Order: sequence, then C-alpha cells, then structure tokens
Amino acid sequence: MTDVAAASLALREVSPGAIVILEPYGGHQFPNGVVADTEVELPVVARRWWNPNCSVVRFEQERVAQFLSRTEFPKLPMRPEACVGWGPGLTPAGDDVILGMLITFHALGEKILSKDLYAICRKDATTAYSFELLTYASRGQVARPVLHLMETLAGFGDLDRAIYSLSNFGATSGGYVMEGVRLALNTAFKSEPV
Repeated sequence: MTDVAAASLALREVSPGAIVILEPYGGHQFPNGVVADTEVELPVVARRWWNPNCSVVRFEQERVAQFLSRTEFPKLPMRPEACVGWGPGLTPAGDDVILGMLITFHALGEKILSKDLYAICRKDATTAYSFELLTYASRGQVARPVLHLMETLAGFGDLDRAIYSLSNFGATSGGYVMEGVRLALNTAFKSEPV
C-alpha cells in the first residue's frame, strides 16, 4: 500500500463529523463500520453487509436468569451515570457499561429508560469515537457481538457462545458491556422476579 497523506470516504445518510470505522473482512461489524472490497487501496469501494439494528423483543426469563447467574462482570467504581468517560482507551469502561444498558433498554422497548440514560451522556466527557458508539446504541444499533447477546436472551442462539464472543470483544469492552446488560436487566425487571 502506498503512503497516503489524506483520504476521504463519503457515505449517504451520515451526519457531518460522524466517525466511520474501516473494518477488516470478518470484523466485529460496528453500526458505523464499512468493509473494503479488497485490500485498502485508493479509491476505497465499501459495502455494508450487515444489519446493525437491534429488534425490540421479549427476553426469555429463563435465559435472563441463566445470564445473570453464570457470569461475573467487572464493576464500576460508581453509578454508571457518573462514569461517562471513566477508564482508559477509545471506548472507556464506563461508556461500555452505558452502551450495554442502552441496547438492553432498546431491545426491551424501554424507550424512556434509554432516552433518560442517553441524555446524561455528554460529548465532552468522553472520546469522540466512544460518544459516536453511544449515539448509535441509543438508536438501537451496535456491533454484531452485542446484537448476538440480545438475540440469545430472546431465545435465538446459544448463550455460552454469545457470552464467549462478547467476552473477547475488545481489550475490556465485552465484559463491561455485559455489566451494562446486567444492570439494565436488573433495572427493567426490578418489579418482576428474574
């Protein structure tokens, strides 16, 4: 590949200043990701080949109970709302937890809980990349390993495989995302036995 001083990628229906991820074939399939046809050469020809949208579903109580009982998740030092931007990396641990909560609330149809949680996410409190992913999650769009867990909790797929896949998502992101899923499930089902 030749050295490139600058490159531009134009996508329809993307807001100005949006962050786009150039993913390898077989990557995590982020909602704002694109995959090049071949090795990256200019001009880049990209194709979106996945659907990042999470459906609103009814979770199976037995799956939820299995998920909550079998997995130990990393904890935050304070309430998730106070942890936007907490932790190192492009997607800080606090943001990963909030992403997990946002997508779980979305999947359960808990629009008010999702809207209220997203409202506390300040763009200046975290990285631009992480805030972009939080924005997508608030609309019900996440990377494939997270969608796989949502589908599994609804009864479609193997729970062990979904947990394993998400556990290997990023350096620490998967574990913190699952902690967010746990917190959201406990919040959404607090009046119901799980």
